Amino acid sequence: MNSTQGKILIVDDELNITNSLRRMFVCEGLDVLIANSAEEALDILSKNEAELILSDYKMPDVNGIQLLTTVKSQYPNVFRAILSGYVETDTITYAISKGIAMAYFKKPWTDYNLAEKIIHIIRTVRQVKNRDLVRIFSRMDKLPGIPEIYLRLERAIQAGKSIEKIASIVKQDASMTAKIMQIGNSVFYSGKKYLPLEQAILMIGLNTIKEIVLMYKLSEGMVPSKVNEDDLRAIFRHALILNKAVELCLHDSGKKYNRSVSDTIGILSCIGMIILLSSKPDAFREIYETALRNGITFHEAENLMGIKEDLSLNITCHLLDLYNMPFDILEIIHYRNNLDSVSPENRFIACVLNAVSSVAARVRAGMESEPMPAVEGLSIQTIEKAERLITEAYYAYDNRF
Repeated sequence: MNSTQGKILIVDDELNITNSLRRMFVCEGLDVLIANSAEEALDILSKNEAELILSDYKMPDVNGIQLLTTVKSQYPNVFRAILSGYVETDTITYAISKGIAMAYFKKPWTDYNLAEKIIHIIRTVRQVKNRDLVRIFSRMDKLPGIPEIYLRLERAIQAGKSIEKIASIVKQDASMTAKIMQIGNSVFYSGKKYLPLEQAILMIGLNTIKEIVLMYKLSEGMVPSKVNEDDLRAIFRHALILNKAVELCLHDSGKKYNRSVSDTIGILSCIGMIILLSSKPDAFREIYETALRNGITFHEAENLMGIKEDLSLNITCHLLDLYNMPFDILEIIHYRNNLDSVSPENRFIACVLNAVSSVAARVRAGMESEPMPAVEGLSIQTIEKAERLITEAYYAYDNRF
């Protein structure tokens, strides 16, 4: 990557650190800007275009999170990363979940790993932003923004509000309340005829609830005459099944992941299908029917049909970038069909997502499920549990959500 392809801004009040980082990134061919305070960083951004800002957390006067909050507001297209040697886990987690910081790097770092990750981020985000999606979104009334109820839920969850408070936010939207009650009371989650909303939320999980809300509110913006309700229900069911199966596999593996990633990746991987259904219903139906006939995934159906754009995946990644979702989520979904490009720490989740998607595709088509593809780090017992979960969800609970 040469300097014309990557310009980054490094912010740290310690000169030895900024000098060290400058040398490292310049050697990798990046164009590097340096600021030693938040004020200087904002001044530089007002005069220069940077693709990425890497800010230290612990700085006098204005810390890195406060700086990145301002950058998010004034320069939303700049990728925001935080660098910290301090144990500020809750603060960093909050910043990432809010989209203030999109990636986090720990001090001390190794030159090779940090440079490799920064370059990987720039390349990935550039690929997502360069996708030719204008013709798809131009056919929609407007580009879907983040629903207000989603933002209110996010603020309440991050503030540690009670389940009663979170439920009160959901109750402000009658259709959303009904949807969550329907899902929470399905055999898939509780097996009971009736759970109060608060218990349904606990049963589903707070992070999962947020993404269900996002998916449901996106679907509400569709023109009813365009949309086949059965198609919409099929997307919801598929997304929830993938999410539950991925959760099961990651839990049983014993591996530790950010819950905002592990609890939501299955649902978020499907949001592009909703936009595709809304904007190009005929194309969606053709791809979906091809997938059903052959017991293959949506991506495999597109390949079989000779569609090179990978429509639903690219729309998904475009929205994830637009919504400032954590980079880990964007990376896993963007590269899920090119696993060699996924960073080592995220490759396991990407492999699990692909494996459960493969099983779900065959079961969804009514075909006998083939053994789930082996994933290094998953036991035979876990694989069998995931297969049973997917099969039971598609057959036993078909009419429940």
